[in-house]
Amino acid sequence: MNFDQLLQIIMDSNVNIRHSIVADSGGNVKAVNHREGITNYLSEDETAASLKRAASAWKARKALKPKLGDGKYAVAAFEKLTRITFPLGDNHLLFVSLGSDQVRTDVHHAGQQQIIEHVLNILDGDPTTQ
Repeated sequence: MNFDQLLQIIMDSNVNIRHSIVADSGGNVKAVNHREGITNYLSEDETAASLKRAASAWKARKALKPKLGDGKYAVAAFEKLTRITFPLGDNHLLFVSLGSDQVRTDVHHAGQQQIIEHVLNILDGDPTTQ
C-alpha cells in the first residue's frame, strides 16, 4: 500500500480526523490528506517546522528503545487540535490531527483513544478492525 492509499484509509476511518501526513524521519513531507472544508491553523512553513520538531522528538524517544521498547505513538494536545505521531516503519512517521470540537455522528465515530487504537490496527494490517 502506498502512502496516499494509507492516508485515505485513515481519513475515511473517522470524521474527527482533520488531516493526516506522512513524513520521513527528518520531518520532510511525503504525502498529505486533508479533510474537505477544513482550514489549516498553520501556514505551510509553520507546518513544516512543526513536523521537523516532532520528528526530532521522535528520534530522541528512539534512544529509549533499549530500556522501554518501541514507541507506539505520541500525543501533542493543543486548544484547537490534537496531533498524534505514529512510527511508520523505520524511516517514516505518520501524523494524524484531530479537531478539538470532535463530533460523534454515529456509533463508528469515537474519541481520541478509539481513534488511536483504530490507526494502530490499520498500521498493523489487522483487517478485522479496519
